[in-house]
Amino acid sequence: MKLLFVASEAYPLVKTGGLGDVAYSLPVALHKAEVDVRLLLPGYRDLLRKLRGVRILGWLELQGAGQLHTVRILESQHPDYPFPLWIVDCPALFDRPGNPYLQPNGYDWADNVERYTVFARAGAELARDALQLDWTPDVVHAHDWQTGLVPAFLDMLPQRPQRIFTIHNLAYGGHFSQADFTRLHLPSYWWSGKARNSTAAFRC
Repeated sequence: MKLLFVASEAYPLVKTGGLGDVAYSLPVALHKAEVDVRLLLPGYRDLLRKLRGVRILGWLELQGAGQLHTVRILESQHPDYPFPLWIVDCPALFDRPGNPYLQPNGYDWADNVERYTVFARAGAELARDALQLDWTPDVVHAHDWQTGLVPAFLDMLPQRPQRIFTIHNLAYGGHFSQADFTRLHLPSYWWSGKARNSTAAFRC
């Protein structure tokens, strides 16, 4: 079985909580059970510094908030991972200091919705082998709100892998406005019929 594991953090590369531990231990355990695993992570500044032997798999043009982002997909190895790591390298979104989700002043990055929507688009594109790597997952496992759009994007494909979505912390829901939804060019039918004004929120 081929598994694409999509997470916004993974120990020891970047970790803020329990998600980082699961994103390390579960795919490693599945690899030992002879599952063919790829772990997809955002290209945070501190994470990239911990990698070695990076190679470019290709480039993707991905829709952001009113603009397209040219994203590099990197492949690398790390001593703690017995399988390839795939990295979404987009400096405009991820080349920042410190915590992956928070500014140095403790507030969320204002463009978190764009950052992780682009990351989710990358996950969906790789799941359909957009770079023609001759590797297509049977299952895509996404984690927490930062990857919540991955199963939704995959559901739009005529031939799609099985999807698993795991919530690790209900306290962090990824709530964003209809204005954000519109600027990200998400399918209009995804917007809830119960949320029709600009103060309502959608959840990744």
